[in-house]
Amino acid sequence: MTPKRLVEIPFRRFFTYDEVTTLLHALADARPDLARLSSLGRSREGREQWMLTVSDLRTGAPEDKPAYVIHGNIHAPELSGTHAALYTARRLLADYPARTDLPARVAFHIIPRINPDGAEAVATLSDNVRSRTDRADLPPNTLVARDMDGNGLIVNMRVKRPDGDMTPDPKDPRLLIRRKADSKGPFYKLFPEGEVLNWDGSDNIQAENRHIDWNRQWSYDWKPEPEQWGSGDFPYSEPEMRHFAQFIAAHPNVFGILGYHTGPAAFLRPPSAPGDGALDEGDVRRMEELGAVATKLTGLPAVPVYRYCGKKSRDLALHGHFPSTGYQHWGLFVFEFELGTIMDSAGMGFDECMSWQTDEQRQEGARRLMRWWDRRGRKPVIFLPWRPFRHPQLGPVEIGGRVLRDWAGMTLPDLRKRCEATYRFTLDHAARHPRVVIEDTSVTRVAGEVWRIRARIANRGVFPTHVTARGAKLRRLPAVRVEFRTDEGVELLSLHGHQDLGHLAGLTGQRRLEWFIRGRPGAECRLAVRGGTGGNGVVALRLKD
Repeated sequence: MTPKRLVEIPFRRFFTYDEVTTLLHALADARPDLARLSSLGRSREGREQWMLTVSDLRTGAPEDKPAYVIHGNIHAPELSGTHAALYTARRLLADYPARTDLPARVAFHIIPRINPDGAEAVATLSDNVRSRTDRADLPPNTLVARDMDGNGLIVNMRVKRPDGDMTPDPKDPRLLIRRKADSKGPFYKLFPEGEVLNWDGSDNIQAENRHIDWNRQWSYDWKPEPEQWGSGDFPYSEPEMRHFAQFIAAHPNVFGILGYHTGPAAFLRPPSAPGDGALDEGDVRRMEELGAVATKLTGLPAVPVYRYCGKKSRDLALHGHFPSTGYQHWGLFVFEFELGTIMDSAGMGFDECMSWQTDEQRQEGARRLMRWWDRRGRKPVIFLPWRPFRHPQLGPVEIGGRVLRDWAGMTLPDLRKRCEATYRFTLDHAARHPRVVIEDTSVTRVAGEVWRIRARIANRGVFPTHVTARGAKLRRLPAVRVEFRTDEGVELLSLHGHQDLGHLAGLTGQRRLEWFIRGRPGAECRLAVRGGTGGNGVVALRLKD
């Protein structure tokens, strides 16, 4: 049967939940022999956390192969991650088998939108949500984001007040800058566009309530609020995050994970807090080698998370963060791509943005962005002009400012090029997977009905089966196990049938095994290997004269 034509991943606008769902179903329907659509679970608001598994089902079940996980859009405004994950999924389907044979050997589990609720709020309204806003307990005078003027977007409101801390930028009045002693005004207070709940008429207005950052929800080095902003009630307190963690726990064949974000463009590796001393030295070297590969393929700088800041800035210390959890708790080389913001498209990359130390430097960056935007004909729409509006509670206000949905990521044509580059890194990283195989099997009659069976169990992949030195110490990554099974009537003469082989080194790691049995010709023995990150395999051996 001729395969259906693969749907294209359009780079014209960011996707709603329904559009993501339609694209994933179309990819799965076009290649039923290579793609399987499932869900990690449902979000708080009832949306599916879709996962597309890409693997040649004719070469074995995904559960029996080394597995590579890709996730995107854990932060609501970072819609570019959904595009990058979908782009990778389609390319894997389109490139197999002519350009890559990886789906024959690896199961790719791709979760384009780990945060479907928050992303929907941004994709449809440009709401300013980090991951989720906890609105379970809203005290009086809380300003909750709403589309007040009915234009389909949530932006900002500025309210003219003599005690306002913001004033128009003299060099570009569209922008607001912090008030100084010599500022001439007018002065404004800045709020998200919205309404005030249970307002008492005072100026004591607090914008929104508690925000939760899902990239502070991971288990390693988790800290409660306020020690770590946005960490939630406990590790994986968010159901969507629990679904992800439960999937990893249930899949010991996962050997690598890649997350997509949209900060200033870079390739990030563990650790998330200073410095490298808590990591195995050999693991650090291997991560630096992979970082060099990422830089070569994408042109992006490779930095540890704790140095994702300016050269003159203090090291970061992020608690409950993904890269450190992936390494310390799961024993894997896990990475994040920061795909870039609108600043990258305007020519202000990682080094420049991270070098800004003063308000004036950051303000000049915003001015340059606006000049770039003007030259482009003000496309995409990253800013709305301030327009008067009669707020039902606050009276005269002006509504406008940045449109987070398109401000948070690169332009979509630029994003397409970046997705191609990060896809090439994914292929390189995934190609290093552990690969446990059964080799050089033989069945030899010793005398009468006594037979000798030999086999070599080897890891022919680049990574060891424990992936990292840290992984060798963790129960999560199981050692290689061989289960020796026989037909009824066959007697095992050796002391042991099943054997634990421990972990196998990359490329050359191997164990030669031997069993003696008693049986009649025609009977069978089966060697089943449970290789963890190296995959599973079974070989049947028949007793023949």
